[in-house]
Amino acid sequence: MTLLDQIKRPSDLRALSMDQLTVLAGEMRERIFSGVSKNGGHLASNLGVVELTLALHYVYDFGPYPAGPDRLLFDVGHQCYPHKMLTGRAGDFEKLRKKGHVGGFPSPDESPYDLFAVGHAGTAISTAVGMARGDGLMKRNNHVVALVGDASIVNGMSFEGLNGAGTLKRQLLIILNDNGMSISSPQGAFSQYLERVRVSTTFAEAKKLAEKVMGRLPSSVGQTVQDVWRHIAEGFKSAIWPGQIFETLGLMYLGPIDGHDLPSMINMLGEIKHVQQPILLHVKTVKGQGCEVACTEPTKFHSPAAFEVNGCRVEIKKGTGKSWTNAYADAMIQLAREDNRVVALTAAMPDGTGLSKYEKEFPNRYFDTGICESHLTGMAAGMCKAGLRPFAAIYSTFTQRAFDQIWQEVALQHLPVVICMDRAGYVGDDGAVHHGFLDQAFLRPLPEIVLMAPSDEAELNRALKLGLSLETLSAVRYPRDTVPAQNFEEVIDSSLRPAARQPWAVGRSRTLRQGEDVTLIVYGSLVENAMTAAQSLADEGISATVIDARFCKPIDGEMIKAALRPGHAVLTIEDHSLQNGFGSAVLEYAVAHQLPTRHLTRLGHPDRLIAHANRKEQLAEVGLDAAGIVRSVKDAVRDAKSCAEVGETQLV
Repeated sequence: MTLLDQIKRPSDLRALSMDQLTVLAGEMRERIFSGVSKNGGHLASNLGVVELTLALHYVYDFGPYPAGPDRLLFDVGHQCYPHKMLTGRAGDFEKLRKKGHVGGFPSPDESPYDLFAVGHAGTAISTAVGMARGDGLMKRNNHVVALVGDASIVNGMSFEGLNGAGTLKRQLLIILNDNGMSISSPQGAFSQYLERVRVSTTFAEAKKLAEKVMGRLPSSVGQTVQDVWRHIAEGFKSAIWPGQIFETLGLMYLGPIDGHDLPSMINMLGEIKHVQQPILLHVKTVKGQGCEVACTEPTKFHSPAAFEVNGCRVEIKKGTGKSWTNAYADAMIQLAREDNRVVALTAAMPDGTGLSKYEKEFPNRYFDTGICESHLTGMAAGMCKAGLRPFAAIYSTFTQRAFDQIWQEVALQHLPVVICMDRAGYVGDDGAVHHGFLDQAFLRPLPEIVLMAPSDEAELNRALKLGLSLETLSAVRYPRDTVPAQNFEEVIDSSLRPAARQPWAVGRSRTLRQGEDVTLIVYGSLVENAMTAAQSLADEGISATVIDARFCKPIDGEMIKAALRPGHAVLTIEDHSLQNGFGSAVLEYAVAHQLPTRHLTRLGHPDRLIAHANRKEQLAEVGLDAAGIVRSVKDAVRDAKSCAEVGETQLV
């Protein structure tokens, strides 16, 4: 049995020697590599925090919540694999991110050792300040640690949290895990500042002095650590002192220290453990440590799909078909070729949004803000005001973080920014922290906004071209999936093709299939499932009309009037929350125009969290796969026929 399989709880670490801990670190890296290679997941970031996580669990008592007593809070969440291994979940990593098994992000539903479900950047410092204040008021004498990494320190909420942390009068440790990388290459002045710290000759001298002083401190340091470090800081105040920005905010700054030197990490954490003031410990790590390919290409191996190792080569398994992300990249390149006002923006997701491909062709019209969605949106507003046409590519789940800027800086100013929301709907293995099921709900109330969802690649191109032509804010949503193998206008009845191929007109849908028994009004990428369902229904004698809605706002009122007729079953289909989504928009229009709604059924995201699984499994779970749509149609048609047979009065 490996050492790792003997660790059932973090306290088991304290029975191991330093040599055994080093062996354990190697076993953890092997387990991470094996799990990610089979199932996909976050590789480089987790390999980089193995020793840091071991040291933290060795020194602190991060027991199960609520007993604790100590608290460990993660930022971005995708650096939690070593933590999960040390808290009883190492044996499940062969099925990492598979349905019903260990997930890729912290989750209190999975383990009481996980305090928060975390998938967005910038949250850890604020929640840690809150727990420190709460534990203090509850008279708990414990320790609170926030682990911040992958450049999430540049997120606006992180700075707000630092501002609040500096006012604490008790222990709080903020660990800045500085691996010189964001999810992709680091961006912005603050990352440049940290880089200057790492290469500063003045700081190197200070670091050596500090190490000597710290090495001579007695075992009970307490106030001594504070006094010594304050003296060092004062001595270098006029030079390039790396802690200036943090010290100004009221935090004691220590570091940078080597995050892979396990004995030194344990000693440092042990010495500062009981200091009763907020500390920021700057830890230098290597993203992908222990795996040459992940160190060499940390962006590529930040969150790869499953892969195979063939000798010295690592081959990432590619899905069949073209992804929506790649289709978006190609469409943006074409738009930029046609209009030199087009600029593309991303918040640390050049690969995830496809814009790394765009950047190669238009480096001067590409901007990566780092993990700063709010700033990105405000910057897009400024660029738009200056005469450019910004396309802001942000995952649907992260667009939530920029809502205020979308309203205040864009919509309120009548600026034609285009928000391009990848990962809309169910995202698969990343689970509930990343599902994009809220975007229409919070965007739909914005005055004058145009909300679009294409059903295939040709439609995506048309949607983006329409966005470029508008003089108002617009948003396009599309999933983490492959685009249909063929564009639908190529396979539908010849009589429907001319209209289906027309450029988009605001608020106009298109018909892909005609039938008499039921109408399926589909918003976005689930058109493919609806078309498959319609064919299955036809084989059973049920004739279905399939309408590609295209727009959630403004909605196609003429289409709705034609569909909602007495005794006729109508289903709206979307991979979005039923609350304030596309189906709600249809229902609101129907009520406002006194149309019959007795036989209107809305299919969408239910009012519960959907756990990690693959996207097909998630769609099947909520009845949005073809088979689920068939079941719902049969129920709706049966109900409509029953009402007609008994002569039931249609309700409005």
